[in-house]
Amino acid sequence: MFKKPEEVIMAILALLWVLLTYFLCRCAAMPIHTLLFITLFTFIWAVSFFLLWQRNLTRFIWPLFLGLLVACWWPALDWLAEKNLLLPQVANQTLIINLPWYATWTAKSIYALVPVIVGYLIMWKLNHRPKPDISMP
Repeated sequence: MFKKPEEVIMAILALLWVLLTYFLCRCAAMPIHTLLFITLFTFIWAVSFFLLWQRNLTRFIWPLFLGLLVACWWPALDWLAEKNLLLPQVANQTLIINLPWYATWTAKSIYALVPVIVGYLIMWKLNHRPKPDISMP
């Protein structure tokens, strides 16, 4: 599986990223289920990106993976919304929870789309920069 030294380095960096995610969640004092969700999503993200990188298939889809990395942290937004939620409203024996704007699906989708759009704009900008003139005098 690891035929080149850069593959070993990338695998170690991916593992360190997952461990950093775990410790960041621990430092934020998140409950264990939220911590495990975020760490598991980040691990799946890192493994899938590593396998695609290893096969040289990430050239045009790396901005999508930036958006997916943001999506790995969506459970933290839910936890933060639950933590800051004061009292849920009860109407006709039905529990109605109004989530804050930052934890709605619309906001979460926007959070994930922004890095994707910025990444593709960077790719477009790099592909459309002026080419140097290499003419002989």
